[in-house]
Amino acid sequence: MDSRHLAQARRGATLHLLPGAGKDETDADQAPGSRSFRRYPLWRVLGLNGLFVAHYVVGCGAILLAYRGSPIIGWPIGVAYLVFAVVQLYVLKPLVVCPGCVYRSVRGGRCASGLNLISARLCAPSPGATGFKERSHGVGCESRLCWWSLALPVPLALPGLALSFSWRALLLVAAVAGLTVLRSAVVRPATCPHCLARRWCPVARAG
Repeated sequence: MDSRHLAQARRGATLHLLPGAGKDETDADQAPGSRSFRRYPLWRVLGLNGLFVAHYVVGCGAILLAYRGSPIIGWPIGVAYLVFAVVQLYVLKPLVVCPGCVYRSVRGGRCASGLNLISARLCAPSPGATGFKERSHGVGCESRLCWWSLALPVPLALPGLALSFSWRALLLVAAVAGLTVLRSAVVRPATCPHCLARRWCPVARAG
């Protein structure tokens, strides 16, 4: 990440408050008509995290229900998936990606997921960290782990459905697929344009 942009963010030189917008909203310096959030509104942060948690719980439920006839198989798979999903979002990302994000350098900043606040408790900021810029590079990169945490319940549940079909399990699998599409097609496009880090974020650029 360019250290000049980080220095500007620390001083607030690029953050101009909009009249009547309140303390949480700032002008966007790229897209006309859009706004950048130095502090994302709390309802947005809670809503995004609630969507993630609901997705993980529904995914775990789909796996458990798909293997209802073989709980000795379903429970280890379901619990392992849930642990993987939660750890990659709330531990791995704050440790690897967040230290190099501009939100770690903006005083009082709060990103869309609030993970910069978790990261601040886990590790020190690192403007030179490569994790942020490389979050979408490589097979095991953070962006792909995040995507797998959303989509993985579908392929994991299908063998269980083939062994012992259940309409309820199928509905949950369909719900997971629907939430994955919602996350990619609606949530990200509605979140990224307001992010201060979008200039450097490969996910925002790819989207």
